[in-house]
Amino acid sequence: MKRSYLHLLLIKGGAALLLFASQVVPAWCLSIDQFGDYSYINSILLVLSVVAVWGTDRYCLKNVSISRQSSNVKKTAGKRNSSGSRATGSARRLVSSSYALVVFNSVLLSAGLLCFLPAKMAGKYSLEIGLFATCVLFTRAVATLGSAITKGIDEVVISEFVFSIVRPLVFVVFASIGFLSLNAVSISGLFCILAISYLVSGCGSYLINSKLELKPSRPSCADIGRVYQAAFYFLLIGVGLPLMANINTIQLGNMRDSDEVALYSIAAKLVGLVLLGLVSANLMIAPKLAPLFEDKNMSGMRHLIRRNNLVVALITCVPVLLLVLFAQLFLDMFGPAYASAAPLLRVLMIGQAVSVFCGPVVLTSTMVGMQKQAAAIVLSCCVINWLICACLIPEFGAMGAVVASIVGNVLLNSLLALMIYLRIGLNVTMTNMIR
Repeated sequence: MKRSYLHLLLIKGGAALLLFASQVVPAWCLSIDQFGDYSYINSILLVLSVVAVWGTDRYCLKNVSISRQSSNVKKTAGKRNSSGSRATGSARRLVSSSYALVVFNSVLLSAGLLCFLPAKMAGKYSLEIGLFATCVLFTRAVATLGSAITKGIDEVVISEFVFSIVRPLVFVVFASIGFLSLNAVSISGLFCILAISYLVSGCGSYLINSKLELKPSRPSCADIGRVYQAAFYFLLIGVGLPLMANINTIQLGNMRDSDEVALYSIAAKLVGLVLLGLVSANLMIAPKLAPLFEDKNMSGMRHLIRRNNLVVALITCVPVLLLVLFAQLFLDMFGPAYASAAPLLRVLMIGQAVSVFCGPVVLTSTMVGMQKQAAAIVLSCCVINWLICACLIPEFGAMGAVVASIVGNVLLNSLLALMIYLRIGLNVTMTNMIR
């Protein structure tokens, strides 16, 4: 376990650098107003891709991990003779149905996106940007599902290497080549490269899962229907979280100029680098929480989350301090036009620290069967965030979006932590490190 944490920490360290570069390179390629438009469309694509996935990523992660645990127990007890089997037939049917669902949803949403973008961006860009944006939507959805399935069979390190290292590396390399050779890359060109990077990640996950006996086959309509129904509440949570992260960018794009969208987006992306510590550690416990809860092993869950929170605290303190103290230095790497985002970055960073303090609230709630209640809390906080944006952005611009983001995240994480404690008596916040 310690070695796995170390490997994942190294991967997430490299992923943080690549994520930073994947924002710097587009900022160099585009003017500040173009970068604002690029960020606005990317936020829309992220939310739509989550809708296309329909919660199957979390649903598959939970059920594949439980199936794998059951399969290993039976194998150890001598009840199975097929060596090397990592999942049951039901898990394979689930994977096949999930892939079919994601492809179908992506096609439907792509048609709507092709109608929306030309109308929204009329007079600014051609239909080309809509076509490449739909490619990003499709490839991102498929890659997200494939990565989640790989995590479900407890290959978290491999999954993160493909999704968090290989994918952004492809994007940064191709975008840098385009910038150095042409001295500029258009928005449509960046979306084309982004689609290629997700395609590489999706193909890599597909090959890994196939080798681990989770190769999709032709699903039945009944299986697809069951997955649609069973994954619905995971969808609500899955949509709610990207909405929380992107509502502010979308609202800024609707109400203010593109340069303000660019400033807020840069600050939010840099804050996201710090939260990689939270995400990376949570990924290690994701395939283990559901089987522990199924076995009613509460002491095991407490120990797992306590150790997880200790790792999170150790790997997030330094980045938080660096971003708060040297915000101007980091922003200068994007160009002089982004220097005024320093106050936004500092305030966002302080507010997002609450997410780290509250612990793995979203992951825990979905792995222990509280997805319905968690979905209601997440969507309620999205509405609150949206309303605060509507009130503050017209007068305060990007800083209003920052305040709305902080209030929404503090409320979301606090309510989820309280719900988990009241329902099953499990303290998932950083205070659980004090025995």
